[in-house]
Amino acid sequence: MTTDQALPFASATNPVLSGFHPDPSICRVDGADGTWYYLATSTFEYLPGLPIHRSRDLVEWELVGHAIHRPEQLDLSRVADSQGLFAPTIRHDGERFLVVCTVVGGTDGASGNFVVTAEDAAGPWSDPIWWEGGGIDPSLFLDDGSIWAHGTRPARNPEWDQQTEVWVRELDPVTLQLKGDEHIVWSGAVRGAVWAEGPHLYRKDGRVYLLASEGGTSIHHALSVARADHPTGPYEGCKGNPIFTHRHLGRSYPVINVGHADLVEAPDGSWYSVVLASRPVEGVDVLGRETFLVPVEWEDGWPVFAPGTGTLVADPTHPTPEVGAAPAPAASASDLLAVRRLPEEVCTVDGDRLVVTAGDGLGALRPGFVGRRLSTLPATVGVTLQEVPDGVLAGVALRYDSTAWATALVGPDPDGCRIRLLQGGSDGERVVAEHTASSAPRGRVELAIEGLEARASWMPEDGERQELGSVSLAEMGAIRSGGFVGTAFGILAIGDGTVTAAELRQD
Repeated sequence: MTTDQALPFASATNPVLSGFHPDPSICRVDGADGTWYYLATSTFEYLPGLPIHRSRDLVEWELVGHAIHRPEQLDLSRVADSQGLFAPTIRHDGERFLVVCTVVGGTDGASGNFVVTAEDAAGPWSDPIWWEGGGIDPSLFLDDGSIWAHGTRPARNPEWDQQTEVWVRELDPVTLQLKGDEHIVWSGAVRGAVWAEGPHLYRKDGRVYLLASEGGTSIHHALSVARADHPTGPYEGCKGNPIFTHRHLGRSYPVINVGHADLVEAPDGSWYSVVLASRPVEGVDVLGRETFLVPVEWEDGWPVFAPGTGTLVADPTHPTPEVGAAPAPAASASDLLAVRRLPEEVCTVDGDRLVVTAGDGLGALRPGFVGRRLSTLPATVGVTLQEVPDGVLAGVALRYDSTAWATALVGPDPDGCRIRLLQGGSDGERVVAEHTASSAPRGRVELAIEGLEARASWMPEDGERQELGSVSLAEMGAIRSGGFVGTAFGILAIGDGTVTAAELRQD
């Protein structure tokens, strides 16, 4: 399969958030300046955590903030790869935003389900309020003054391996603590289905609907739906379950892993869903799980996803923005990210320059790395080095996790400049190529990605471009390496000192 065949949506509307933006949750807020939609996604070991985007039309999104943006909110310094912040849900109660989420693998009591609030999606967001009990994928159902919390956990008395159960329990709207009895309402539409998860409740035409995923967040991912007269059940499953999936299309289909959805109704009464899905390249999901938009219609009291096609479409229909709505106020939010700490703990932004504090390599818990999500392929990612002190190697890097990465580094050498191309994989770290050059370590270092190959090059400030070698991206995805993230690109600085760089970008 060629790259073009593997990425049919590369220049189309879908995905609406490209690159690593999994587990999307959405809500609608109607205000004096018109209708806004707000979207939250997972970040796992990356910070700032839980980006909040907003949109007028569900297609064009802007980043406005992060629900986890202060060191005192959470300590993720020791979570493992693809642990940390899982599957947020965002809702608005008319006065404030609420985001609920799970921390997996946290320390010092910072694990489990929590809720944070903010009057403005841009923040500041509150400190977490922790809930009792375990499990993952918490959600909130705001229903005529009541708030019903729900989520997923391993079944207490499982009938099969990896069986989970969805619980529902009332939430105090003032203290935001769980109260009352717990009700187990769902364990999947299919007997034997693993990981019934990502539950969300909605009310339509007097009935309560439960939307959930099952089959695991990979090739067998699928959506199922059930309905009841009350949030606590009993629930009746749709006879057409699963109602939406790509698993029957096989691993070679251009878009796979479709699931983990949330629904929203537009002011005109039309319905839409955001879902996660992956666009593999030669069988590897390098970009991770992305956010797609799906039109939804209701027939015979049940939702129909992508009516007329049954699969994700390249250019989904979407509501027209409200005529006469006030223009969007200026929003500022950085898309920089770092591993297990905030970007400002690694670098300082000075105009168009980044001053990065060097540290450990990509195999470490908290490397000297600051970056962005890789959002499309093929692509060229690079950084322009302006100052690299003695004892430091700096350059451009691709990171999936601590065992799957690649980096092209440049640093001072007695003869001028030392250049190294390194790769981390299942067989450990290896030196792919090593060079010296007579130039100073100032200039642009790049990785040009085509298919699953990344070609490294160095263009010194006072010389011609030099090809350094190539590395494989075959292990940079969940299909090969496990995990839940996507590939990030950025500046890596190893050693002791500070590096000045500019133009960290993807072309």
